Amino acid sequence: MTREGDIFRELENDFESTFTRELIPGILHNFANPLNGIMGRSKLLQRRVEENIKKTVEHFPDAGKRFVEDYGKITKDVELMISEADRLFEMFRSVSGKFYAVGDETVQKLNLSEIVENEMKFSDFYLDFKHQVKKQISLDPDVPEISATPADLTLFLSSLIRYCMQAMKTSKVKEFSISTSRERGQAILKVQDTGSPLPTQLRESLMKGADVPPEGPEGFRKLFLAFSLLRKYQACIEVFSEGSKNVYIVRIPIQTAGLQKG
Repeated sequence: MTREGDIFRELENDFESTFTRELIPGILHNFANPLNGIMGRSKLLQRRVEENIKKTVEHFPDAGKRFVEDYGKITKDVELMISEADRLFEMFRSVSGKFYAVGDETVQKLNLSEIVENEMKFSDFYLDFKHQVKKQISLDPDVPEISATPADLTLFLSSLIRYCMQAMKTSKVKEFSISTSRERGQAILKVQDTGSPLPTQLRESLMKGADVPPEGPEGFRKLFLAFSLLRKYQACIEVFSEGSKNVYIVRIPIQTAGLQKG
């Protein structure tokens, strides 16, 4: 590599190192202000249009009736604008929630179902996953909270979902399901996909939590590291095949979930 190439790479790496923790919060903050303004003005415009229609019909019955249809079109346009603004706001929340979670390494009480819901919304930004994979989501909103860091959970889920996506690349049937539940003092996450199955040896290594991940399919090392993040929460991991599906089950103790001492 030329000296110019070395300089470019060093500066590029320096920029990337500040992106998530320093730039993203500022970018999201700056986007939030005009977005909130658009939503507020849209709803104000809707109210004013409705009020003007009512006044026109009341004071000028004959003329008002002739313009009701035109007013109706304006109202529909305003309603559509509000609907699109709401949709944009939801996408903004998905992005902001993801990046804030990545940067939050404080142990706190978290609802696993809420974390999964946010992660699945963010995953729709992967267009292949959004349009080509049939997804089934079943989340128990009453799963008791666990103690963990948002960063650990969001990075774990991202890596697991990405691995499932890669495993299904060549599958004729692309189906993905994710669910949460509770059982005997545990919060349970279950993920299934119709991708290429993991060899038995790799499944066993993943469940045993070996210190060094063995060689495996594309993305396996990152999957292994992702599950390793959950060791500090005394998570029990099961990986197996069931028919044509890969199954990943994570059980996190509710009462004892938290960072191990020492």
